[in-house]
Amino acid sequence: MAVPLPPGPSNPAGRRWRRRAAGRAPLVVALALAALVALAVPASAMLTGIDVASYQHPGGAAIDWQAVRNSGQSFAFIKATEDSNYTNPYFAADWNGAGAAGLYRGAYHFARPALPLSTAVDQARWFVSRTGVMSGGMDLPGVLDLESSGGLGQSDLAAWTRTWLGEVRRLTGKAPIVYTGYYFWRDSVGNPTDIGANYRLWLPSYPSDPNSTTFRPLVPAGWGTWTFWQYSSSGTVSGIPGSLDGTPRPVDVNRFCCDPGSLAALGGSGVGAGNPFGNLEAVTRIPGAVRLQGWTIDPDTTGAVDVHVYVDGNWGGQTTADVSRADVGAAYPGWSANHGFAVDIPVGPGAHQVCVYALNVGSGSTNPALGCRTVVGDPLGSLDTASSPAPGQLTATGWALDPDTTAPINVDLYVDGQMVARGTTGVARADVAQVFSGIGGNGGYSVTVPGQLAGSHQVCAYAINVGSGSVNPNIGCRTVTVLGGDPAGNFEAAVPILGAAHLQGWVLDPDTTGPVDVHIYQDGNWAAATTANVARADLGAAFPVMGSRHGFSLDLPMSSGTHQLCAYAINVGAGSTNPQIGCRTVTVSAAPAGNFEEIGRIYGVVVVKGWAIDPDTGAPIAVTTRIDGVDVATTTADRPRPDVAAVYPAYGAAHGFQQVASVTPGPHTVCVVAVNAGAGSTNTSLGCRAI
Repeated sequence: MAVPLPPGPSNPAGRRWRRRAAGRAPLVVALALAALVALAVPASAMLTGIDVASYQHPGGAAIDWQAVRNSGQSFAFIKATEDSNYTNPYFAADWNGAGAAGLYRGAYHFARPALPLSTAVDQARWFVSRTGVMSGGMDLPGVLDLESSGGLGQSDLAAWTRTWLGEVRRLTGKAPIVYTGYYFWRDSVGNPTDIGANYRLWLPSYPSDPNSTTFRPLVPAGWGTWTFWQYSSSGTVSGIPGSLDGTPRPVDVNRFCCDPGSLAALGGSGVGAGNPFGNLEAVTRIPGAVRLQGWTIDPDTTGAVDVHVYVDGNWGGQTTADVSRADVGAAYPGWSANHGFAVDIPVGPGAHQVCVYALNVGSGSTNPALGCRTVVGDPLGSLDTASSPAPGQLTATGWALDPDTTAPINVDLYVDGQMVARGTTGVARADVAQVFSGIGGNGGYSVTVPGQLAGSHQVCAYAINVGSGSVNPNIGCRTVTVLGGDPAGNFEAAVPILGAAHLQGWVLDPDTTGPVDVHIYQDGNWAAATTANVARADLGAAFPVMGSRHGFSLDLPMSSGTHQLCAYAINVGAGSTNPQIGCRTVTVSAAPAGNFEEIGRIYGVVVVKGWAIDPDTGAPIAVTTRIDGVDVATTTADRPRPDVAAVYPAYGAAHGFQQVASVTPGPHTVCVVAVNAGAGSTNTSLGCRAI
């Protein structure tokens, strides 16, 4: 159990130091004492004491504590625990015996550091569960005996030490003492300086002459001086039983740094010592009430603790923390699991401040607050499931309610941080109604969202507040794998235009956010291919995950007559087919088309301008001018019109016309007619103008 110190100025004989560890109180006192300890103080002038373990009980023999006290000892440290499962079987008797003899008494824990760091918490709690809060008038702070690294590196061992010290300080209200040696602190812990600023030092260091008045032990980094000094492991003190063979049994002997008043100042109850501790974990607003959950323990009893609740500063109700909490029992094995509480406290509408207090039992001085929360009427609920029932689809189910209404509320769904849909509660959920009887039985929701990208996604649900609440809370997130598969879409329209049909629609493939190819068949035969990459704001709104660029639009030239057009989406990824997304029937006219754009009158003539095309030919066609119903002139629409060619590239630019006709004075009606040149049976009026 001992760790050897290397030979050196503070350990000339290479002696071994043993057992003990601790934390330390604020160093206001210690700093003031530094000057005193730095002097070569005569050993005989210092207060002395011993530390013991089961080793000092050979064959179960008892220590005569009154004899120890009569030998001139002022204090004793007694081993209480080791690791998180061992208790010194003589601890209770030695603790009581030392106290009855009038000795200042302290308890120490032999550390067994390990990872994870939570083992430090476990060992600290085990220690305090066996010692209590050590708040008697002559009870010294608890001690961490740190002389084994447990194989931890320096940073981990330092962190482990801080964790143990902090937990004991929290539980007892007093800063523990650290028992450690100069070389161990340097080589195994790494000389951290922050610990010495917060916890006193018990230093083992053995001079060759235990009675030396000039020897000054090396003090580890972070401490200005020591508070207790273990100067020998081979002392002989009256009252300590000898070995079974009759030889004296050695005992560790220690010195205290200062005067009796300083030792007395270390005894007694620290601030908060013995008060209950715990946590108000959850305050949930439900119809007509708030639901409180948490736990609490009093260090002075293993029994249940009463809990009082105040709402807006007024009495709200009470409960007892006697609900089984396996997690609490595992964290604090010395006190068992029955320390949880769960209670509904009636409240009116609106916001409220709820405070919960644990009632002290024993040595504590206050009824500490376990927590205060301000609660409003925010909704609550759950995202129970998220699944993909079909390629590119996800379905979310759960429940939600708002304590300010019994009506359905909205639930918004987000995929990978982007809102994709809004659903509404209204699905029957008997299980929810049983727990929240005042809200009705239709608090469930089920929302199916199409147009989702295949693969793994995070789906989150938010309940939308409708009353006094202030937020739309996240009621759950789940990871769902959206199935991949065939593309889907819609062939929305086929509109006849000059010598062609204008086609439009949209396509998505669940395996990509990129554009998808679309193939068009006319009357059962291949006709054209295009890409669905046209921006469509409506698609972006409907399928935000996929984006807006999934529309297609093209003009498909075709002969006059009636035709069937079918569109197919070309699969990308996991799908197995190129599905048909629709068929449309369109009738393309054989009659010519054009525009009577302009008319001018100069003296006895009129001038008409425009363009004309016959869908059955790319050649120029005839255009006739008609005045007051009589054909007066015919010309050929063969003038260059680049603008027309840009719209109808298949027909070229030579389709403009300009015609002059004589006219008598007075009002007239002038009309222009495009003369059919192909399969059509009629000429097309391009319009009439009055002059």
